[in-house]
Amino acid sequence: MSSDPSDVIIAPETIKELHLFEAAISDVDTEVTAKQYLMSRDIFAARQQTISKIPSFWAVTFDNAATELEAAVTPADLELFSHALTSVEVTRPEIPVNAQPSDMGLDKFGEPRSLRFTFRFSENDWFSDSELSKTFYFRYGKDGSAGLVSEPIKINWKSPEKDLTQGLTDAALAFWHAQKSNPAQQLDGVLANDARHKRDAAAKEMPEYQALAKKLENNVEGSLSFFNFFSYRGRWISAAEHQQAKAELLAKRKAAQAGQEIEEDDDEDDDDEDFTEEAVETFPAGHEVAVTIAEDIYPNAIDYFMGNSIDSDIDIGDDDDDEDEEMEG
Repeated sequence: MSSDPSDVIIAPETIKELHLFEAAISDVDTEVTAKQYLMSRDIFAARQQTISKIPSFWAVTFDNAATELEAAVTPADLELFSHALTSVEVTRPEIPVNAQPSDMGLDKFGEPRSLRFTFRFSENDWFSDSELSKTFYFRYGKDGSAGLVSEPIKINWKSPEKDLTQGLTDAALAFWHAQKSNPAQQLDGVLANDARHKRDAAAKEMPEYQALAKKLENNVEGSLSFFNFFSYRGRWISAAEHQQAKAELLAKRKAAQAGQEIEEDDDEDDDDEDFTEEAVETFPAGHEVAVTIAEDIYPNAIDYFMGNSIDSDIDIGDDDDDEDEEMEG
């Protein structure tokens, strides 16, 4: 007979001990992630040299990973990828440059969960950029939240007709710039509760916010494009707030390990809050997709490319294959 965990009475001190074990295991996982990255990055760089010989490698890879990407890549995105995407690179920019796999302790590796994605493109009909690079920072919030946040980046679409997001990336960038340039918005500060509510209310009155909200409401097709990934923001947490929140978290953990009483924060009012940037998020699955690409699709790209005997909708169009087969025969 199975038992319901809710029927089990556990002492508060035991629950705290369980949480400490969970935190310790999470730290180990994060440290392993950092070490694995340092040990494999040269291999991935060499792998790209071989990948570059294969037409449409990344287009086929993303096509075969459609389920893992939560259907975030549309047929129009795949057409662009097939014609122009030449390489994808994932790095972890907040690992110190002098970090070594032999180092011991999570403190030696900065913040390994922060990610940078660099997509490189050949000349194409859609945009003039040869490279789109976007950084996701892993940050703790003072309300107890934690996750990836990012600044929107500019995509230089060659014309409105070629813009696969139908203006959404430009509108998201305009709203970001409007907030960033307004001192009253304090995007680099530390705001909580009433102060944050006041900032959010003011942001919703900005013309750029209203223009973005209207585009999202009326632009279903454009909102489906993977290229909205490049304007993802997440629940914005500044670097200053992250530093304070992380210091408070570590202090609480140290106190708990010492058996001291911990005073719980009363931030429950924010639990169900819809933050301004989340209400107009152009790529709601940004956090999940970023982690999936970094931890699954990118390291396992060869497996995804070879999946189902390369049974993809993308025509890789390698005319040399026939010649190679004839020579082997």
